[in-house]
Amino acid sequence: MTTGITAGMLDGGLAEDLAAASLAMARRFARGATLWCVAPGWEPHAQHMAVEFVHPVIVGKRALPAFALTGSDLVARARVAVRPGDILIAVAGSGDEVVADLMLRAPAWGAASAWIGAGPRPGAGAADHVLWIDDHDPMAPATGAFVLIYHLLWELTHVCFEHPGLLKAAPDTAADVRVTHADEAGGA
Repeated sequence: MTTGITAGMLDGGLAEDLAAASLAMARRFARGATLWCVAPGWEPHAQHMAVEFVHPVIVGKRALPAFALTGSDLVARARVAVRPGDILIAVAGSGDEVVADLMLRAPAWGAASAWIGAGPRPGAGAADHVLWIDDHDPMAPATGAFVLIYHLLWELTHVCFEHPGLLKAAPDTAADVRVTHADEAGGA
């Protein structure tokens, strides 16, 4: 049975993970980042998430640059689009090889990474921020729980903007550009 959105969904560390991801994203946006959204198996999630950040529905909230990367060969598309300082966020299960590859490459591109999903978690260090729901039902993406996560991410990112002192504190280490073997070899 799919649990969907429950009162306990934010237990188990998800609330803290959302807060940390939101602060990191706000800091990146304050320095001019663009958000790149991917969801290979559920493209509407990538599109919806990008719209949330671009379209400020609350008076006084700013539009933030965000795009959905969709279609085939997402690694090649991201490699061309993502710039140092940007944010790459994915919605996918831990078994999605394209997303795993994107999350692995993000540091080499100088991008912060976040991975939203459900079911078995990706391995430690798979992304800078892992926002995970402990729901093993394959229909979890259709329950609205992912939508809640990226709505909260959007809202909390804007809460950080209301506290400018937070935006100047401790730069994140993901800004340090690292090169992966695939990038050195000219891989996509």
